[in-house]
Amino acid sequence: MAAAAALHGAGAAVTLLEARRELGGRAGSFEDAATGQLLDNCQHVLLGCCTNLLDLYRRLGVAEKVHFHHRIHFLDEGGHHYALFRVPGLPAPLHLAPALASFGVLSVAERWAISRAMAAMLRLGRAGRAALDNVPFGRWLRDHGQTERIIRRFYDPILVGALNEQTSRASAKYALQVFQDGLLSHRGSYALGLPACPLEELYANRPCPTVRLNTRVARLCFQSRRIVGVALRDGEILPANAVILAVNYPTVLKWIPEELRRADFRFHRLLELRGSPIVGAHLWFDRPVLRYSHAALLAGPLQWLFRKDRRGVVVHGVISAARDWLEVPEGVLIGQIKTQLAQLFPKGSATLLRHRIIIEKRATFSPLPGADVFRPLQTPPPEGIENLFLAGDYTKTDWPATMEGAVRSGYLAAEGLWRNLAGAAPAPRFLAPDLPLEFPARLLAQGRNYDTFTAQPH
Repeated sequence: MAAAAALHGAGAAVTLLEARRELGGRAGSFEDAATGQLLDNCQHVLLGCCTNLLDLYRRLGVAEKVHFHHRIHFLDEGGHHYALFRVPGLPAPLHLAPALASFGVLSVAERWAISRAMAAMLRLGRAGRAALDNVPFGRWLRDHGQTERIIRRFYDPILVGALNEQTSRASAKYALQVFQDGLLSHRGSYALGLPACPLEELYANRPCPTVRLNTRVARLCFQSRRIVGVALRDGEILPANAVILAVNYPTVLKWIPEELRRADFRFHRLLELRGSPIVGAHLWFDRPVLRYSHAALLAGPLQWLFRKDRRGVVVHGVISAARDWLEVPEGVLIGQIKTQLAQLFPKGSATLLRHRIIIEKRATFSPLPGADVFRPLQTPPPEGIENLFLAGDYTKTDWPATMEGAVRSGYLAAEGLWRNLAGAAPAPRFLAPDLPLEFPARLLAQGRNYDTFTAQPH
């Protein structure tokens, strides 16, 4: 969608083919047979630093359907409430300092240790974090005095959901990015954006005039190292000057003949990316249970909880990096969720009326140390398929598997395609710039490539 919107906006003739009945891919919805409600496959959120995703929403005319929250709620295992909030008028990173100072789930010494780690993160800059791509974040945390208790009660609630990977296993590069770009660089970057409608509605507007839904592709038509058309399953062949392939990474290889895969190094190590699952739990209660729009939970199995109606009777829980739950019987999981929620909301405990569990076994790729080696460029190498471009959060975006990463991949693919077709003519820039690094955050990063926080061409 991002690639189509960008290219159409620049004047290209674009045809968007979608096998499903609606756009949105994994960020989609389905109709619940029992209630008739549109339920999201899983809750999707964004932060204020997701500048390209917000740019796409503006292109689609749906930016107002995302509501931003400047107070992020946390609940411990007993239901006690804590919050991460900004002080209006204070620049980053001072804007969150009072909230961290009053984050009572941790001791004063633990909060001071976190403050020192945050300062070290800023001093690294983007170049510093990129150099830590092969380092597990757990090692970086231990090297900077972060105890297991701090990790469990502060870093885990933020990072496991953001990266869909365990804090200790994730690449330090991407874990640091969440804090550098999301919390420390700009006063608006941490704001939590939640769609105020089902995801299907958020992605209902067409990014270009020619969109063909329920359309399945049979194969790509090649002549030598170029694609000349797309064959549909009904026998129709659509001629093409270039193709952007936006299927998920386990599916990519089935579209490319073996001899062309061998010549195009983008496909050589693609299957070495590891997937990570997400479990979503749709829950209906007989009375309100969640007074906040959302809550990060400091003890599981659910890690986040989101209110899905005005009263808080319908909620959606998420378990990211959910490998340990894939083989657990659904009844056992629901039993543990009921126990967890009874502890969180003990007064007049609500009764769970019904539930719906959604498991995405390969929801995203896992940002493990060194995973960037396996992520392909959007644009073809000199010896590759000349007019085939790749889009998807798994491609090289310098972002983990997020909606922001997906949009960036689409914009980068569109930029590369435009250069390919236009030759020497100047190519438009579709990538939106990152939020600027504010003072005094900029002062802490002085001399550490702080200027690279703005978007750079790939």
